[in-house]
Amino acid sequence: MPQPAGRHAQGDMTDSRKPSNRSASMTDHVKEAIESDIHNGSLLPGDALDEARLCERFNVSRTPVREALLQLSVQGLITIVPRSGIYVARLSLPELFAMYELLAELEGICAKFAALRMSRSEVATLRAAHEDAALSRNSKDPAAYGAANARFHALIYEGCHNPFLKSQVALIRKRTQVYRQNVFENIARIARSHEEHGRVVAAIEAGDAETAVEEMRKHIDGGGRDFAKFLAETPAERFEPTAPSTTKNKGRPARSKP
Repeated sequence: MPQPAGRHAQGDMTDSRKPSNRSASMTDHVKEAIESDIHNGSLLPGDALDEARLCERFNVSRTPVREALLQLSVQGLITIVPRSGIYVARLSLPELFAMYELLAELEGICAKFAALRMSRSEVATLRAAHEDAALSRNSKDPAAYGAANARFHALIYEGCHNPFLKSQVALIRKRTQVYRQNVFENIARIARSHEEHGRVVAAIEAGDAETAVEEMRKHIDGGGRDFAKFLAETPAERFEPTAPSTTKNKGRPARSKP
């Protein structure tokens, strides 16, 4: 007996969605893995990405790889150069400092809203995170303190209760992370950062929005000065705009992982 048209159509729609969902899941997996490689320094600014090697690494077709690369391009994390290649995006020094300048203002607003909007339990969680970070400060472990620092700021982004503001700050942090990741190799910066965090927490606990803004701006500005010193030691080619190479191996091949 022929199946009713309505049921048949509904079945087709359901079936057609399954591959799409699987494809989206694979795209997300590839995107998140590449993004992680960029953020942890496995891929550096100017490194080349090869579609075929990515397909082999993730055991997927070209479609999810291309979709992932397009999404990363929109985020500004990679640059697609027609008839040349795909590279981890490089930022110029003026771009980096402009982003840091904006980040100081946006983070200040996050702290202001957090002082006005955080619940008591959120403030308690922030205080606990700050105190926990003292362990990595005292152990002088750059990676551990970097993770604690990220958690501290993430709690303030959540506590500002403004999803759009949170997303804008996250975008800038993502684009600059590859340059900022080793800043805590400077042990003195770890101590200064933790002390600055303490002043931000105190202002938020007191519900003092204006002081929270001021202390957070000082914190980001102070980090920016240390960041500038760190950038001075970074190879110049990491800041050149990504462009078609005129010499061999201008961008290093991406290192595939098992």
